[in-house]
Amino acid sequence: MKYIGAHVSASGGVENAPRNAAAIGATAFALFTKNQRQWAAPPLSDAQIVAFKEACQQNGYSPAQILPHDSYLINLGHPEEEGLQKSRASFLHEMQRCEILGLDRLNFHPGSHLKKISEQESLALVAESINIALANTKGVTAVIENTAGQGSNLGYAFWHLAYIIERVEDKSRVGVCLDTCHSFAAGYDLSTELGCEMVFKEFDEIVGFEYLRGMHLNDAL
Repeated sequence: MKYIGAHVSASGGVENAPRNAAAIGATAFALFTKNQRQWAAPPLSDAQIVAFKEACQQNGYSPAQILPHDSYLINLGHPEEEGLQKSRASFLHEMQRCEILGLDRLNFHPGSHLKKISEQESLALVAESINIALANTKGVTAVIENTAGQGSNLGYAFWHLAYIIERVEDKSRVGVCLDTCHSFAAGYDLSTELGCEMVFKEFDEIVGFEYLRGMHLNDAL
């Protein structure tokens, strides 16, 4: 079964996201469970948790149809200890918010080496960060989103994704979200049918479709 939707607003409370998705006829949706441009957030209240779950049930959304996204500030491959620990704590908090809301996955950008360590060293830190989060949560899959690769960002090449996954201890709880715009900007030609076939064949060979948990589709490349 394929589900299609959009990133919807959770303004006023996470319980509003399912209603906003239903209002546009979406069969799936993405959301931020907290302000994506802030490190901290007040804990979810019992009333918010209940209201979110009820809104999902009333509008026909199961966890498989929901792909939350974490904060843009998080860098799980941060080369400096202070930044790494702050990112790991925030990522764990985001995973725990998903767990308490009954969601089974969290989409995130892998991070950046900031030109201070090698790509491989930074990718290994990302995998270690994921392992820490998985060890302290239950039932939530860490979903790595590929990137366009601007600056020192990781995740622009399929081998980056495979490198991280290889080092994750519980592979049943790690996955990938493919962003078509990011892929194209990173050099994967999705502008033709043949190009798509070749790119997805390469993805399957390097990463594997068994790890695909979602896609961000763009109407222009």
